[in-house]
Amino acid sequence: MPATLTYAVPQSWGGGFLGDLTLNGGDAGLNGWMVAFDAGFAITNTWGAEIVSHVGTHYVLRNLGWNAVVPPGGSFSFGFQGSGDSAASGLALNGAAQGGTTPPPEPEPPPAIGVSAGSAAEAEGPLHFTISFDKPSAIPVTVSYATADGTALAGLDYRTAGGSLTFAPGETRKTVSVTLLNDAAHEGTESLSLLLANPSGATLAGGGVATGTIRDDDPPPAPLPVLSVSDAAGLEGTPDAASDGVAAGFFSTRGNQIVDAAGQAVKIAGVNWFGLESSNLAPHGLWARGYKEMMDQMKAEGFNAIRLPFSSELLHTTQVPNGIDFSKNPELAGLSGLEVMDRIIDYAGEIELRIILDHHRGSAGAGASDNGLWYGGGHSEAQWIADWAMLAARYAGDATVIGADLHNEPYNGSWGDNSATDWAAAAERAGNAALSANPDWLIFVEGIGTYQGNSYWWGGNLMGVRDRPVQLDVANKLVYSAHDYPNSIYGQSWFSGGGWEGQLTAKFDQMWGYIYKEGIAPVFLGEFGSKLSDPKDLVWLEKLTAYLSGDLDADGAHDIPAGAEGVSWTWWSWNPNSGDTGGILADDWSTVIGAKTAWLDPLMFDLDGEPAGGGSAGPGGQALHFAVQLSAAASRDVWVDFATIAGSADASDFTPVAGTLHFAPGETSKTVAVALTADVRVEPDEQFTLQLSNLRGAAPAQLAGAGTIRNDDAAAPPLVEAPPVVVPPEPPAPSGLDGRYSVANAWGGGFQGSVAVQNHGPVPVNGWSLRLDMPFEITQIWNAEIVSHDAAGYLIRNLAWNGTLADEQSASFGFIGTGSGSAAQVDLVFG
Repeated sequence: MPATLTYAVPQSWGGGFLGDLTLNGGDAGLNGWMVAFDAGFAITNTWGAEIVSHVGTHYVLRNLGWNAVVPPGGSFSFGFQGSGDSAASGLALNGAAQGGTTPPPEPEPPPAIGVSAGSAAEAEGPLHFTISFDKPSAIPVTVSYATADGTALAGLDYRTAGGSLTFAPGETRKTVSVTLLNDAAHEGTESLSLLLANPSGATLAGGGVATGTIRDDDPPPAPLPVLSVSDAAGLEGTPDAASDGVAAGFFSTRGNQIVDAAGQAVKIAGVNWFGLESSNLAPHGLWARGYKEMMDQMKAEGFNAIRLPFSSELLHTTQVPNGIDFSKNPELAGLSGLEVMDRIIDYAGEIELRIILDHHRGSAGAGASDNGLWYGGGHSEAQWIADWAMLAARYAGDATVIGADLHNEPYNGSWGDNSATDWAAAAERAGNAALSANPDWLIFVEGIGTYQGNSYWWGGNLMGVRDRPVQLDVANKLVYSAHDYPNSIYGQSWFSGGGWEGQLTAKFDQMWGYIYKEGIAPVFLGEFGSKLSDPKDLVWLEKLTAYLSGDLDADGAHDIPAGAEGVSWTWWSWNPNSGDTGGILADDWSTVIGAKTAWLDPLMFDLDGEPAGGGSAGPGGQALHFAVQLSAAASRDVWVDFATIAGSADASDFTPVAGTLHFAPGETSKTVAVALTADVRVEPDEQFTLQLSNLRGAAPAQLAGAGTIRNDDAAAPPLVEAPPVVVPPEPPAPSGLDGRYSVANAWGGGFQGSVAVQNHGPVPVNGWSLRLDMPFEITQIWNAEIVSHDAAGYLIRNLAWNGTLADEQSASFGFIGTGSGSAAQVDLVFG
């Protein structure tokens, strides 16, 4: 029997196969062999033979040195890996033709690869996933993998894992381990998945996904304390005839108090409105609104003063103000920057706002002076002093202007060293120059940046006052001014470390508060503010506002004696375009951010002697005190928002309040005071609600407290009727309302109209409307809105904030119209 050759294909897959050639030695055996065949495939790898020739489709292979001999009756196999069609023809062994090619077997399915998962406690970890085959593979296999969230979340409960695995031929198992993140929170059993994808040389079994379990090993938390608010009831009180809103006049100081002309303690509670110091040479926002409308809103929000920054350049430049929409501010057209300041001050006087002039920088621009001094950049100290003397003389006799904040943030100044940068000495020179021209002013002296190696916020370091106080030629006119800011502005060292919250009061004391607490002089916090996006800012603001209101010790005790007021302040800023703090206004230059004003409402003060916030009752009035309590002390901070909601009692009966209460760990009780408005009307008892919401860190119980205002006015005795006297009365306007129209300004083809609406009572009006019949078209309106427009004129009503008019109270609105605006052609109709 001659030697023979057979060809078989034991395994194939998409695009590839294994070829097997078997030699049988026959009766005589083989001593050296050569194999030839024709094929369309390409051999990529051989074993047991070597390729002698490959021309076109013809292959010639021969033995290696060690396998040339095949004994009689013996056999030997060698093979190769090919790509393409596995068919071969024309097989020959040592030149002798062989039989046809053995048909390849049906392709064997590739191995299937799957994944299984285990479980692990979060403190044990890691969590293991096993990737395995159902059978070995003759070729390398790759597969990618990645974790996916279930109830367990990456970054909180585990670290993400992903990548690619390669299995060598014959290898059937690998493990992927996922690191678990241990925490102390009791959260129950959680899960995550491992997903396989993109296999090469195998298929996926079971969808290629497995879910692993993380067993919780933390004890359940202690139950949350329960929060509730009490009801409150009290008498409305009787108005105090002695508190009749007397004018505050010019201000002076007495000890640590700012006092009015009658010697009564007052508190500046204002806002910064910047822009005059900038290249606009005008307060910002006048491109969006009229300045009067803007200032009316400041007044309505309870602020009693404006700190008004300006630059030296404003007083000397020939440049005209820019960034003003003169259709909204027609009175400012053609004015210089200083004349714009005049108009701001004039209108502030009309609506009983006070002004503090703040020399913010030398050249026009943003922020503090680049060199941290009050001179430089083309503006000398002599000019700075002369400018203050000029401004003091310009506004002499006008009690609207409280005084001079001599220079903003002289952070590179020294204190008391008699050098060219001695800020204390320079403040005396400028302050005395201003007082020589206007002895009625207050002089505000800010701090520096660093004193004796102790650094603080720019303008906030007043430590040097103890060693070297400022001395002015006019007594009782000096107020020290500090700036203070939170963690979001800069992460100062006192905002970190264990127990940092409890150290803030001591930091205020060290840098500026001691001046007030020791009765050295009044203190004015000229700048403080935040976007309220950093949790540390909220803690800082809570500590600071408590400090300003009189809770000057770490234990929260109220340390201000009767008849005295706390630290004066102006919030930074009214403007929304402050990059550091944002503003009281949102970016639309109109909407008030209530989350900010809620912190400030309890600190407000009306300079006519009446209360402005919700924190205490006014003269003759009472207050309802709602107790907000936790059932037990919490181990973490608890926060809850509060707001009053009108019922049968409304804003004419009490001062609405809103804000946020913070219970520090260990605290269980807070109080919300709502000031009542005293009156002499005989009326039923009235109710309103203190509503709590957005509770964080505690469970709710009672979140609404009922406030009852009890009437304490007796009905008047019956009158003895006199004989009637018949006098034809003038028909009263409906609801006691009447109004006056006037032309505030006019120009070719247009005019500015003004309407004053007044309630002659005695019943308060909650919402007013009127017909404004005229042939003129309104193109712009403020402080009111148009309901409808017909051929005869307009139906106009109040806005949300100016609809309530008490007896003899008035509201005004204005508009721009086309035409002459003649009063003879305008008719006001109330109905």
